[in-house]
Amino acid sequence: ALTPTAAFAAEEGSASGSFTTANADPTVDAVALWTTDATPAETTAMTPQVEYNAKVTVTDANTLDDLSTVKVTMFYDADGVYAPADVPSVGNTQTAAILTWTNGGSPAWTIDPSASTTWTIETANCVEPTLSGSTGTFEFHFKPGKVATETDATSRWHIYAEADDGGGTPGSNTKQNLTMNWYGEITVNTASVDWGSVAPGTDFGDSTKQTGISVTYIANGAYDEKVAADSPWTDGGSNSADLNEAGTPGANKFSLKADDTETLASAVLVTASPTYVAIDGTGGQTAEAGDTVTTNTLWLKLGTPFAEATYSGSIYYQIADGS
Repeated sequence: ALTPTAAFAAEEGSASGSFTTANADPTVDAVALWTTDATPAETTAMTPQVEYNAKVTVTDANTLDDLSTVKVTMFYDADGVYAPADVPSVGNTQTAAILTWTNGGSPAWTIDPSASTTWTIETANCVEPTLSGSTGTFEFHFKPGKVATETDATSRWHIYAEADDGGGTPGSNTKQNLTMNWYGEITVNTASVDWGSVAPGTDFGDSTKQTGISVTYIANGAYDEKVAADSPWTDGGSNSADLNEAGTPGANKFSLKADDTETLASAVLVTASPTYVAIDGTGGQTAEAGDTVTTNTLWLKLGTPFAEATYSGSIYYQIADGS
């Protein structure tokens, strides 16, 4: 007898499935300051108008392309002790600069205060990591402005770095306790001084006073005004006159006094270059435009006898660290 059999077809069903990746907050893993010379190295000291590289290493599990901005805020701190509340929100030529990378920005790299100041972001040298990865280092190349405040035994500069993806909580990290070296710059705006005809034996006084000499000083801290002069001055031929630094010139010698006012009593005797003497005038930190002194004055004294000729030489003004 035959036993009947039954055949059954395999059947299957399905159900849909889905998941959503959560936003992962970015982290700032490291902040470092590097020099950019022939042998780059980590540093804790800066000098205005010298290029540096602030390296910020960021991780975002959603890939770095998820980031909206990475910001580097470097700021002056008078007491030298870092505190989150000290971090400024805007730039200042003397005390703060905010460097920003903006994902897809045009431009991608910006700075506050803007590039119209002497703070600059060197965009051609800045480095954006591969955004398809989850970890990378953003390199912010910059130059501190001319009047970025000099530090002393107490004060310091700090770097605060923040990575923001526009979603959750920004990641942040710091590099603390940096120093800023003294910086000074000088421009002599008066091209020449001419005493005209002066009789041998003429002493310092109103008859040999040349005033209205304009000098502009730029400094990020206290500064001294200094002066010096060539020795000898010549007529381009056989006649020459040596500078007498003591104020007692003899035959074919001369002396000079200088001050940043028209007051002879406060003037100093000018020394022969390369030795400079400090004028009785000091200044503090300036704005980027500098301090222009328009009352610099020189007095001339001649010894006797003196060969008749027109003598020429150079007078030098100098800015020096006054701290």
